[in-house]
Amino acid sequence: MLKRSFPLAAALALLLSGVCQQSYSKGIPVVNLENQVVRKFMSMGPYSGFGTQSSHFDNRQAFPERFAWDKPVTVEINWKGTSDGTYTVTLFESRKAGKKGKAVLSETVRGTKFQMTNLIPQRYYTYRVKSGSKTVLKGQFRTEGLVRMLNIRDCVNARDLGGWSTIDGRKVRYGLLFRTGSIDGEYHGAYGDNCGGDRCRNPLHQAAQTQIGDPARYTLHNESVKALQFVGIDADMDLRGVTNEGLWGNQCMTHTRSLGLTKIPGADYCQIMTDLALHNPFDDPAIVRDVAWIIQELRKGRHVAFHCRSGADRTGAVAMIIEALLGMKGGDIALDYELTSLSSEGTGQTRSAKNVLTSGYGFYGRGFTTMEVNEPDPDKRLQKQAYTYLNTAFPEYAISKADLDWFINFMLE
Repeated sequence: MLKRSFPLAAALALLLSGVCQQSYSKGIPVVNLENQVVRKFMSMGPYSGFGTQSSHFDNRQAFPERFAWDKPVTVEINWKGTSDGTYTVTLFESRKAGKKGKAVLSETVRGTKFQMTNLIPQRYYTYRVKSGSKTVLKGQFRTEGLVRMLNIRDCVNARDLGGWSTIDGRKVRYGLLFRTGSIDGEYHGAYGDNCGGDRCRNPLHQAAQTQIGDPARYTLHNESVKALQFVGIDADMDLRGVTNEGLWGNQCMTHTRSLGLTKIPGADYCQIMTDLALHNPFDDPAIVRDVAWIIQELRKGRHVAFHCRSGADRTGAVAMIIEALLGMKGGDIALDYELTSLSSEGTGQTRSAKNVLTSGYGFYGRGFTTMEVNEPDPDKRLQKQAYTYLNTAFPEYAISKADLDWFINFMLE
């Protein structure tokens, strides 16, 4: 239990998941939302460029157990009361100390503790706990860190694209775009007719196309729905294809599984198979179409999660071109790509940005990074290449300069 002298301190404990330390700034508790492995990875510094050196994760002594670290730190508050008592917890978010800010959560709970997760780094949070009209606890803490991992029960390898700096000194806004693994839910079908294998967490029959459109087979747990609503995700971009499409054929556990079956309540949904574009970026326009749909949804005021199965390569390709377009440095794009190595999915695969540039993933090694643009600075060149690819590679699907410029300005602060 960590204590500090501020109002109702005797009733307060901020408990952090993982082995974390709490500090104080001007009397306000400070919580780093990055779990200990993410912080260690990020502390080793940016790469000198995209895919120009070995991964930090190659050091097995530094990261002997690097998997299953794709969740953020959780903050827990405790107060004096009764275990069967009913209390209302309200959480406010602000960018400035001393400002209550906007209410982002209000929940009725039973008992004397409450956990808060999926918070945004570099914010001030004020909480208030009431029993009827009586306030039993109130306080404030500040969050820090850069990488915003997300804890969503029915999803792995989920994180916000926000927080990263760009070559012109701006930052990507939190809370707008999210990269994730597939959003699965709970399967309600007959398991005897479904594919097996350890990786098939929520199985789907190999004749998956006959089940597309039957959402009754998959439902999100209430815990996931609440988390998605708190984060604000209300647009779902699925990069997988139906069975027998794409490079993975009918390997349902790798390719389709819950495609189209688990729907986020109230969310827009779009499915564009991105398999071929990952390997043949100038033969298939899927990645351009993906980014166009994301821009369309953001213009509507939606907050978009895009994902394939594991949130690694197809998702990584879309994330990479967006990050390059926004002006992130190549070394930071590599860091974000490699954070997939922490996925709790348990595939045991280390994602190295250097390796993908020399492997069969044509989008990286033979993709838009091969486009000729007149720019000697590698990071600025990467940005121009992304802009040019999205605007010119496929005239039928080209994203206009007006939309690209709007997207860049909207995403940065």
